[in-house]
Amino acid sequence: MTDRPADDVVAPDGSPVAIYRALPRPAEADTIHAAIPAGSRILDLGAGTGRFARALADLGHTVVAVDHEPAMLAGLEDVPGIEPVVGEIAGLTLDPPPFDVALLASHLIDDDDLGPAALEVARRHVRRGGVVVAEVYPPGMDWSGAAGRRSEIGPVGITVTRAVVTDDVLDAEVRYDLGDRTWTQPFTARLLDQDALEARLVGTGLRFDRWLDERLGWFVARP
Repeated sequence: MTDRPADDVVAPDGSPVAIYRALPRPAEADTIHAAIPAGSRILDLGAGTGRFARALADLGHTVVAVDHEPAMLAGLEDVPGIEPVVGEIAGLTLDPPPFDVALLASHLIDDDDLGPAALEVARRHVRRGGVVVAEVYPPGMDWSGAAGRRSEIGPVGITVTRAVVTDDVLDAEVRYDLGDRTWTQPFTARLLDQDALEARLVGTGLRFDRWLDERLGWFVARP
């Protein structure tokens, strides 16, 4: 574990722990809950501070929450229904599988390096008949219009300070503000239309099943 206070830690991918701790319960957890069996055993890959893990555990599921940054997972060991695991997603093998659901939030699969590896790990860990639930950037999102616009999620302010799309690759930067503190996080992402998404899934042994929302930001896949 890091010696620094958790809220001072920024994960290797640029994610500030303080921001993720301050974000409210995600409403999408209810959508996921409605799409999976009651009392599911869930593998939450890239769980961060456990926003989804906490909400899904409250809804009666059990969750193994995996993240590579120990400060992100701090405190989850005391939450009923959640088992935190510090580790890298790529090459992850947990014993014993299988899980009913593998969850990939935070646009993991839009990453050209991590996305295919995360999908492959998800496929290996779900049981026959299980599902993978994942988040992507909606294909119709107006990134040029988003640049410079500040939005709020609970106490957290979020401003896209740069958004350049070249072909289907997004090069962007986000500024977070919380009280009088600010953080910036640059990132790149592959913007996947449905054809590209299905091709990425097939390459890891999964098939597209359905969208979960009208924005086309969450979907279900099956082995």
